[in-house]
Amino acid sequence: MKIEMRHAQDGDYKADLQVVTLEPGGLSPSHTTKARLLMDFGEHGREFITSEVGLRFMQVLTDPALLHEYAGNSSRKARRIRAILKHTVFKILPMENVNGRDLVESGQLCERKNGRGVDTNRNFDIDWGKKEKDYDPREEFPGKAPHSEPETQIILALAKELQPHTWLNVHSGMYALFTPYDHKAGVPNTTDARAALRMLHRIKELSCPQCVVGSGGHSVGYLAHGTGTDYMFEKLGVPMSFTWEIYGDEKASFEDCFRMFNPLGKEEFERVVTLWVKALLHLVELLPTHPATWPLFRHAGLDSTGDGVGQQQQQQSGDQPSSSEPTAAAAAAAVRQKP
Repeated sequence: MKIEMRHAQDGDYKADLQVVTLEPGGLSPSHTTKARLLMDFGEHGREFITSEVGLRFMQVLTDPALLHEYAGNSSRKARRIRAILKHTVFKILPMENVNGRDLVESGQLCERKNGRGVDTNRNFDIDWGKKEKDYDPREEFPGKAPHSEPETQIILALAKELQPHTWLNVHSGMYALFTPYDHKAGVPNTTDARAALRMLHRIKELSCPQCVVGSGGHSVGYLAHGTGTDYMFEKLGVPMSFTWEIYGDEKASFEDCFRMFNPLGKEEFERVVTLWVKALLHLVELLPTHPATWPLFRHAGLDSTGDGVGQQQQQQSGDQPSSSEPTAAAAAAAVRQKP
């Protein structure tokens, strides 16, 4: 494990973000022969639970006993995950929006933007600055220019250095597993995008039956412009670009933001964290099934199936979003919580 601080500044505003590199097969100067994942937690200040999932995931990756437990105490499954992890490298931001989180902890419980009022998930240079009819600057202000924000600049630098196969941006506010696009209604019609969508269908089946699956722009009834997931896929060519929404309380009032975006009570907290750490392990297991990463694992002697994953990939050939469209309540939650 390697922990470093990344710094960026624009005028008087600065961001200092912790970046964790995890390489279970041993730290190496070059990652070209490994599957590479860039994972972003805590982009919106009020979404505490996302960083908790990221922290637990890192614990599991570094503790063999915990890994075995989260693999369902299955020795076979744990062995397969460990074999995949030997050929995988993670760069993880446990909390992207440190400055925004400080505002939330000071009492502004509904704040999602960064420390100077910019939603960094609208700050990327893809369809930047376009505003829908329901645009609310209190929620979605995209900044003065594309990539104006230090947090965005740090993420871009990491992405260009790592050249990830997978980008995962983790949010809360509803239950969903999204692929591009956010700024238009549809999944890209490419081999990589279709394979990534099949992976999400499998994760839905294994971990989150209630999750909406598909493009964000299609599945929740609104378009979002300037998002990190669209930029990673379209501009940087990241073949597996995902946004996950891991929790949402549809019964919470608009004013009760902590409850809306975070589980209450120790038991519910533990349930949510455990559920999504296991989902992240499912994602790891599925890496050999994607055409962008399969050659890396094939050369390592790993097959692309295992526990029915390969068969599932062959059976799910559709490239449209899941047939389980969001319920009216889920759609309402999505409008309240724009990823």
